Formats: sequence, C-alpha cells, structure tokens
Amino acid sequence: MKKLLLCFDLDQTLVDANKAHVKSFLKAFKINNIKPVSEKRLKAKFGRITNQFLPELYPNLSKRIIKKVSEDKKRIFQEEAYKYVKPLPGIKLTLKKLRKKYEIAVTSNCSHKTILKSLNKTDLRKYVDIIVGTDDVKHPKPCPDEILKAEHLLHLNGEYIIGDTIYDILAGKRSKTKTIAVLTGNHKREKLKKYKPDFIIKSVADLPKILN
Repeated sequence: MKKLLLCFDLDQTLVDANKAHVKSFLKAFKINNIKPVSEKRLKAKFGRITNQFLPELYPNLSKRIIKKVSEDKKRIFQEEAYKYVKPLPGIKLTLKKLRKKYEIAVTSNCSHKTILKSLNKTDLRKYVDIIVGTDDVKHPKPCPDEILKAEHLLHLNGEYIIGDTIYDILAGKRSKTKTIAVLTGNHKREKLKKYKPDFIIKSVADLPKILN
C-alpha cells in the first residue's frame, strides 16, 4: 500500500534548537559590531529566514550587513553551535512508529546543510525520508514551496504539515495541506489558534493519537 506523507518543521518541532540559534546570532552580531537584542525578542522572530526578520529588529542596517550577519550566523551554527541542538522528548520513538505508515519529510526555513547538522547531531536522520531546506526552493515559508517540493520529490500529497509557528500553518493552508500546530516552540497557543490549524497538540509525541 502506498504510504502517506507527513511534513515536519524542524526547530522546536522535532528538535530543541533555540540555544544553538541564539548563540549563533549573538556571535554574528558581535562580529559585525551590532548591539544584541534580548533573547526573548530574538526568539519571537524565529520561524522565518534571517533576511526577513532582521530588518524588523534593526531597521537601519544596510542590505549588505543583513546578508553578512545571515551568512555569519549560518556558518557559526554549522561549525560550532549545532552541538547544542537536542531532540525533543519522545521524538525518536514517535518517528519510528510513524514511519511504518508515513513517509517523513523535513520542510524547514533552515538551509539544507543546517538541517542535516541538526538531524545528525540528534540521531534523527535515519527517520527522515527527505529534506527540503530554504535553499532548495525559491520562496521559504510562509510560502508553500517547501511542502510542494517534498510532495513532488516523493510523488505523494502531503497529509499534514506539523510545526510550531504560524508560518507552518500558513504554508500548509497555501499548499492545501492539513495543519497541526505544536506547543513546543516560541508561538503560544493563542497566537497559533488565530491562524486556525486543524489541530493544536502539546508536542509531536502526541501525534499518533491524532492520526489514529
């Protein structure tokens, strides 16, 4: 029987990467002589690519500096900060169960190499059938490109997109994929609820209950 497809966001959905990303940004800010914002303000912006949200935090930065910070941050994450990434509770067992019935795609606004670093560090790569990063598509989330590419590569229609941010919900709706929001990220239930996901659950560990 042909399997179904589940698309997962990565950070704060399958892995806890907040510390790794914060440390990467803070070091990139220091390299570029930029006064850091608070961790709370920074994490509130996670979910979109750096080039999209950095101008909101630093309206006076030039496009050149924004690009430089983005490149430095990515390099720092891939070279050193990825070691702080860890799997969220119950993820390995859950993915192992789900793979019996579903193909698993990771569709993330991180670069392909950054996704691989996080999956290898947390020993989750073996549970993932395909990876689609922001550098694999023309437009990142909240556009639907990452989900649509995963569907195209696996020749399957996505059953659900599972993620922790409103951008995952928007991408799901724009790709006509059902959406499941998880509360393991930086967006609270009230914010997620406004975008009307099909389900809101505490974590991916609760996903088998919904799918059954």
